[in-house]
Amino acid sequence: MSLASLAWLRAIGAALVQIGRDGEVLAHSVPFGYDGHPIRRAQALAVTNGLDLAIAHELIASKLEGHRRIFVRLSANLREFDRLRASLASVDSIERVRVIEANAAALYFPAWRDVRIRFRERDLPRIPARWLRCDSRASLLTGAPRAATSPINAMRNYLFACLESEARLALLAQGLDPTLGVLHADQRNRDSLALDAMEPVRADVDGFLLDLLEDREFTARDFGELPNGICRIAAPLTHELALTLPHWRECLRPIAAGLAQTFRESLVNQGASPRTLAAKSGNKQRSVSGPKRSPLLATPRKASQPRPYVTRAWRAPTVEARPANPIACAICGEPVLKRRRRHCEACMPKARREHGLRAIESARKVLAAQTAAGHDPRRNADVNLARGEAISDGHRRNRSWAREHLGQRDEAWFKREIGPKLDAFSLKEIAAATGLSLAACSRIRSGVKVPHPRHWVALRKVVGPRKEE
Repeated sequence: MSLASLAWLRAIGAALVQIGRDGEVLAHSVPFGYDGHPIRRAQALAVTNGLDLAIAHELIASKLEGHRRIFVRLSANLREFDRLRASLASVDSIERVRVIEANAAALYFPAWRDVRIRFRERDLPRIPARWLRCDSRASLLTGAPRAATSPINAMRNYLFACLESEARLALLAQGLDPTLGVLHADQRNRDSLALDAMEPVRADVDGFLLDLLEDREFTARDFGELPNGICRIAAPLTHELALTLPHWRECLRPIAAGLAQTFRESLVNQGASPRTLAAKSGNKQRSVSGPKRSPLLATPRKASQPRPYVTRAWRAPTVEARPANPIACAICGEPVLKRRRRHCEACMPKARREHGLRAIESARKVLAAQTAAGHDPRRNADVNLARGEAISDGHRRNRSWAREHLGQRDEAWFKREIGPKLDAFSLKEIAAATGLSLAACSRIRSGVKVPHPRHWVALRKVVGPRKEE
């Protein structure tokens, strides 16, 4: 990136966030100056007046409620976990809140041991056995969540890094200082309050990850392993995970607003004199000393009012071009937002997987019938000869094209300009334009395979010319 691009981001009020493949926030810029000095004073005083305990209690209660929903999905035993949730109501110190949270985590993460990640069958010989499951939240190398050694924890760390960056921006937008936390202790180079604000949303991240593991079949190219054993996420999977940022932003907005309201009200109460407080209450003298509870907890909540810390359910990103009269999904009945589709975005992975399994089973039956009749196509010399000539001819065309078009385009251009648009076209249309088989066209349309550059011109004609042309 150039210095001019950084100046442009500041001019339009945008923030730059760089997240490494290990899920660590490498760089973070804020497009505005910090102007929350009064509310920062309230954050600093929270550890002296009991406000930190009230906020931590509510944040962890919301977090455990979300984790309980994941427990139900994992069919785990809830008796001990519910006992810990109930004991949270009687805590009298911030240390006790941290102990309950740690004990709940010790029950929560082992429940993920039966969760599996699915890889393509042909990639399994290249996949380490320890990658197929998540035995522990801790890394085998560090004993902590950092430096993940399994794909599930690597994706969880990356999503948490996205969540942390959005939490920092949401807090700054409310005038809060992300470095002054109440539950997480202050440490150098750490946004403790951002980690506090993340707590109620962590269960939503785990719910999204669980949906992703159930619906998607990964490839060996989605992950990589460093020489020291650390697992890393590769593009384009990192890009797909980063597309969840707008959703986490919406989840964090009410949390940041609730924290700002709590600190501002505590600042008003602590900064006012007894005479001022008495005048506000009809000349009734009120004490301004002693610990303060969070206004969000002390104020009765009406049935029509939403809870202070409520996160929103995950929704798949909508497509840009929507049909005028969407049809209902053949599986769940939700509107189908893409044209020429019979299933919605949430059910599409399942539908494709079922269609592929049916096609494989049908092909096996046909092959078995041909073999029983004495016409096995795999043992036909003429067929094998024709197939070998076709493969050789394809290689010759590729070499000829490469000699005439050196340095033209790259795979990133194809994935950006052509690949996403192929979803709107059938496999027969793509096969007619390229001359490839339906199986190859299916892998190209799903993004698993990038065709040879000599087919890009034909595919560009299918999807239409680029706007700049």
